[in-house]
Amino acid sequence: MKKRVLLIILAAIAVITISTIVATDFYTSKSTFCGSCHIMKRYYKTWLTTKHNNVDCVDCHYAPREKHSFRIKFKGLGQLFTYIYTEDENIRKPAVIDDLSCMAFDCHPKQKLDEKKFKFKDKIFYIHQTHFDKTIEGQTLHCDTCHQHVSADSHFEVPKDACFLCHFKNADFNKGRAKCSLCHEIPTKSLQKQKTGDKPGEKPVTHQTLEEAEVPCQSCHYELIHGEGEIKEEGCTDCHDRPETLAKAYDRKIMHEQHVAEQNARCFDCHRPIKHEKNEFLDPVRESCFVCHPDHHNYQKILLVGDKQKDVMSAPGLMYDVKTNCIGCHIEERLIKGENVLHGSAKACVACHTEKYGQMVREWIDKAKEELKYAKAIEQDAVKAITNAKGKITTEKLDSAFVMLRKGQENLRIVEYGGGVHNQKYSIDLLDAAMDNFENVIEILDMVQNNDDN
Repeated sequence: MKKRVLLIILAAIAVITISTIVATDFYTSKSTFCGSCHIMKRYYKTWLTTKHNNVDCVDCHYAPREKHSFRIKFKGLGQLFTYIYTEDENIRKPAVIDDLSCMAFDCHPKQKLDEKKFKFKDKIFYIHQTHFDKTIEGQTLHCDTCHQHVSADSHFEVPKDACFLCHFKNADFNKGRAKCSLCHEIPTKSLQKQKTGDKPGEKPVTHQTLEEAEVPCQSCHYELIHGEGEIKEEGCTDCHDRPETLAKAYDRKIMHEQHVAEQNARCFDCHRPIKHEKNEFLDPVRESCFVCHPDHHNYQKILLVGDKQKDVMSAPGLMYDVKTNCIGCHIEERLIKGENVLHGSAKACVACHTEKYGQMVREWIDKAKEELKYAKAIEQDAVKAITNAKGKITTEKLDSAFVMLRKGQENLRIVEYGGGVHNQKYSIDLLDAAMDNFENVIEILDMVQNNDDN
């Protein structure tokens, strides 16, 4: 009798225990339980406004294979203790969504996603497969690479800035992944108000005709893209503080593998955004020197930096060593063809040094001009020597003389176009090396021709 009672009691305990576990599992799997936590309340409220509000939190935040596993239950206990012992209302690390949660058979199976066209922002067609196939080095895209929680009033969304970062970073305007027609339909409407195409023989200008004529889109749409998507170095220290880890920050492959492929960070944890929007269209072009001058003032920079050139040792300018940039010396406004242009002025030297430095600049300019004039005269002699040698010496020896002439001309042009005053010592060294090349050309050709005559 006692044994039977004991078995009944044990059975009752087992039933109660199992029922409690099942009931607890059922209750804690409901979104209302998640929403009862003060940390999760704002996320719960935004979830209620989404089209996924009929899908419980655990169905997305845990993969199908692990929803009821012991590992997840212990993870849940950890989250419960966090709830009990903290008053913090922010989540330190964004949630990671397993792809299987999204692509489960009864949700968004991959075979249906691959080729189906979706409308993004009501006007741009999007196909998932093309994005999985064309990833950047080191990346493995996941559903939550693009579908992110980025704003307080939306549970998750695809931020346009994420599209712009991938499509425009390190890409040429309207080429490759930055091609306008990937997202935009090319308009067919005439761009000329006076021409509609209705009259016989009339050929209006349209976006299609411009594209066929290979007119660059920048001609009208230069202002549409802003930013380079550069790395936020300060963002690295939000997660890392070891020097050996930070040293890898610019290894694109490793960074994408460890942050994108392994779902450890979001795009804008590391990158600054690139903007793609309409703006005032004239000022961006008017204010950008690089529109008309792709390598603006490069020769001046070469002189200031004083890097090692052919046959010339490095000799950084004095202003370069103290990190004085162009506007440190170019302080004098002059009106050139109706436009104010900043010119270098000796007044800048006097402001930092003493009165005698005002005359020194004039001496540097005169000295560089004198040396340049002398070097160009020898250059002409070398060119003349090569011209006279044509047909009189072998092609191999003539090509060798041309190579030597070009080496000298490269150094000479740096001083001629860069202005020797930017680094007088280096300029003189460059001109000396150039003159050595020219004199060697003349001497070698004379020697070769004399030997041939004998």
